[in-house]
Amino acid sequence: MITRLWVLLVVVLVVQAKKGRSPKPGAPKGTYLNGLQQKMATWYSDYNQFHRDKVENSQLGAFVPALKKAFCGVRDGETKNMLIGEECQAELLNLYEGTGKCGLEICYLIEMVEQKSILPFMKGLIEKKTDEDAFDYIEKEVVEPLMEHMCGCAVGLVGAFKDCNGNITKSQIFELAGGFSVAALGGKTVTEFVDDLLNKIDFETIESVVRMLMEHLCGPNSDGRGKCYSYFYDTASTLMQWFAYSANQKLSGSILGIGDAPETCAKFDIGGFAELSEFIEIVNKVKSELCVKECKDVYEDVLMGCCMGNMVLDKELEGNITKLAKNFETVVHSLGMADFKMDEYIQYYDRTLELVRDPKCDNDVTFEIKECTGEEGSGSNDGKKTEGKGNKNKGGKKKGGGKKKGKGKK
Repeated sequence: MITRLWVLLVVVLVVQAKKGRSPKPGAPKGTYLNGLQQKMATWYSDYNQFHRDKVENSQLGAFVPALKKAFCGVRDGETKNMLIGEECQAELLNLYEGTGKCGLEICYLIEMVEQKSILPFMKGLIEKKTDEDAFDYIEKEVVEPLMEHMCGCAVGLVGAFKDCNGNITKSQIFELAGGFSVAALGGKTVTEFVDDLLNKIDFETIESVVRMLMEHLCGPNSDGRGKCYSYFYDTASTLMQWFAYSANQKLSGSILGIGDAPETCAKFDIGGFAELSEFIEIVNKVKSELCVKECKDVYEDVLMGCCMGNMVLDKELEGNITKLAKNFETVVHSLGMADFKMDEYIQYYDRTLELVRDPKCDNDVTFEIKECTGEEGSGSNDGKKTEGKGNKNKGGKKKGGGKKKGKGKK
């Protein structure tokens, strides 16, 4: 009897192992992070099941070797690629041979799916105990390696595609299926439709925008630590936590970014924005939320660092983004959506930039936005009130529990 029970226990353990038991959330129950971790734990289990059913044991899995041969062959000097053609494959080969890493991006994605590389990352994230630990983990495991790669490869990849896109329809896949005419495409063949579409896309401007964005994101942050992409990640993660806090979600750990300022600096009337429709109403609401004397240093540090200044003060970048938006409108029109317009979005973009470039309050609070000096800072934010790791202000955060003495915001 005991032997049978042991056998049954072993069988149960083996079955559970095959199911890929989800890790347990590390954040305290009832917190915003714990809620996200519970959802991720479900995704963890679902992805395990999807991988077994659709990748390992189905016809979809049979395509993986073919995809790897097409896009990972760059490492072995493979000159043929049935999906993008020999010309684009040659561009990727040149890029890889010149850098030792660029040109394999699709290959990396295929290998991630094949090897289930996402699961160890998800497990680590699910087990984090605080908001700060989770954000730091994402930065270390995803943001930093991804951005370091993109800083060295993004412009080259766009340039390679710009130079070869006209030959994509000469690839084997188009030779097999491109000759069929489709009524939904206005009677054009697939090859004709794709050629027309690619001819309408302004790849020159795309390349210019990507180059300028990489220059800004990959440049040194003279207000704090690291490169500017770290600043923008810190800003995004801080705002994400502030919005959760503003929605009365329970935080796990400290409030990011506020240093010694009142906790109310991280709390906003989010619901009030939902009732507004006119641009000027939104502007006035933003002013009422940000033009607070006790919070000025915090908002200037988190929202208006020199990396942000680099972006918003770049008139050439603004012009190219506007040009790209108009080109997008042209491309959409070619797909039969003649009523689609970008004018309103462009107008909002221009007006928002004007406000950010010269932020004005109706009271005596003033903000300054400036460009970086070109040298990496020490992490002290040039003597600003907050200090620590970029604008996360490690070592100077307010705990989510107690209240700071002082008047605070409204």
